[in-house]
Amino acid sequence: MLSDIASELGIVLVLLVANGVFAASELAMVSARRSRLEQQAADGDLRAKKALQLADQPDRLLATVQVGITLIGTFAAAFGGANISKPFAEYLKTIPALESYADSIAFTVVVLLITYLSLIIGELVPKRLALLHADTIARNLAPLLSWLSWLTRPIVWVLTNSSTLILMLIGQNKKPDSSVTEDDILYMTREGRAGGTVALHEEALISRVFDFSDRTARMLMTPRPDVVAVSANTPLAEITRIAVEHGYSRMPVYEGDSLDRSIGTIYIKDVLPSMLGNDQRQLRELVRPPTYVLEHEPVSKMLSLFRRTGSHMALVVDEYGQISGILTLEDVLEELVGDIRDEYDSNEEQTMVKRDDGSWLIDGSESYAVIADRLNISINDANDFVTIAGYVLNELHRLPNVGDHVAWDDYDVEVIDMDGRRIDKVLIKKRA
Repeated sequence: MLSDIASELGIVLVLLVANGVFAASELAMVSARRSRLEQQAADGDLRAKKALQLADQPDRLLATVQVGITLIGTFAAAFGGANISKPFAEYLKTIPALESYADSIAFTVVVLLITYLSLIIGELVPKRLALLHADTIARNLAPLLSWLSWLTRPIVWVLTNSSTLILMLIGQNKKPDSSVTEDDILYMTREGRAGGTVALHEEALISRVFDFSDRTARMLMTPRPDVVAVSANTPLAEITRIAVEHGYSRMPVYEGDSLDRSIGTIYIKDVLPSMLGNDQRQLRELVRPPTYVLEHEPVSKMLSLFRRTGSHMALVVDEYGQISGILTLEDVLEELVGDIRDEYDSNEEQTMVKRDDGSWLIDGSESYAVIADRLNISINDANDFVTIAGYVLNELHRLPNVGDHVAWDDYDVEVIDMDGRRIDKVLIKKRA
């Protein structure tokens, strides 16, 4: 008798394993990486193509899987109740103390045992495997699911249309948005770094690419007060001296006494031949045509602009047509890859210095967006200021004094040095 129970229990186990196959296939299909399946399908893998076809028809997939799970569950319950509990009850009746309760005990034990095995063998273990090997399981089980979908197509059609009708009645018959968002990519990148498949510098670059699309020319430009420009009447020797003093290879050139009357850009490499040779051309003849961009022009357009014009510097124009600053190719590239330091930069005073206590000593003219990126602070790109000094002024609503404090996210910003009415240095540190 016990051997009969064991053999019948083995049949139930086979049914539960089949249930597990359906459970694993369902989760694997929705968890598999579509990009991986598309690559395999492009290489001629027919199983990957079938997996993609099923993934593109989720209603059909879910209905097919549910039909299989329901039928197997019904068979397992019916077989277990009829074929296992009865001989088990007969066995229990041989025990005098249990004879009166043998049927109830046998039925309860069989139900609990089948439920336990169904959860472990038919659900939890298969789904854990599906999460670990989603791509492989989805690809290998796709032909079976496709065949079952064809075999049960009348039932699948009825179930799919019935569920669609109910969803329409409750106003929820909407197709899910399958588009990948910026947050999705950043999340996958963070997960990849945590798993060791994405390097730290790769994660930083991807994050910078998304930040890059949100930046404007005004946020990255050198503000007008810090721009080194020369008059069109400046002798070439003086221009060379200024370039050497500041370490610049190009500078804006203007008429009269205002940068708003800019006539273009002078490249020092164009000046040197005139000074060293017999070329007697004047500065005006060496000036290259200016390139203009609007303050709120997306930085993402700047690379194509510089490539199209061949220029490495653009004059940033505000809504009144006045020059508000300059933007260079280096400024744009640094937003993507971080600081680019050349032989001149090595001797420059750093505009951001991290101190031993974790605080930051920063120039007032440093970009608000750059600091926010360094400190991992979310900012509003619609602000009317560009520098950290602008942020302080915006918060104080008055001219600052040394010792003034303003809050910025979890940080405290203190004005520690003034140059007349201009904020020269600020100290930023975490609030206690």
